Amino acid sequence: MLKLFNDKELTYLSLSYQGVKKKDIAKKLSFNNMRAHADMERFIFDKLSVNNWHNAFRRAFHLQLLNREDFLSVDIQKEASTISTKIMEILHSGAISDKEKELAIYLALLSFQIKIEHSYLFKEKEKQ
Repeated sequence: MLKLFNDKELTYLSLSYQGVKKKDIAKKLSFNNMRAHADMERFIFDKLSVNNWHNAFRRAFHLQLLNREDFLSVDIQKEASTISTKIMEILHSGAISDKEKELAIYLALLSFQIKIEHSYLFKEKEKQ
C-alpha cells in the first residue's frame, strides 16, 4: 500500500525532478546537513517502493504525485544547457571520487532523458 507523502517530501521530489541542486533544496527545505538529503531520498524511495530516481520519477508521475502540467513544456535547449553545466561541475569537482563522478553524471543524464521523454509523451497525448 502506498504511504502518504508530506509536503516536504513532495517538494523534495519535485525539486529533484527539476534538477535543482541539493544545496538549493537544502536552503528551501531548511535542511541542516547532508544526512537530511539521504534520509529524505530513502523515505521517498521507500514510499514509492523503488530504488533509484528514474523509477521514482516514473512512479510519481503514474501516481500523479508530480503535476504533469508543470513539466509539459520542457525547453530542450535550456535543459541541455543546464545538464551540460551540471556535468562540467561534476567533472571539475575535487570533492568526489571518479566512481562517484560517473554515477552523478549518469543520474544527471537519466534525469534529462526522463524530462524529455515525459514532455514528448505528454505533448503526443495532447495532440490526440
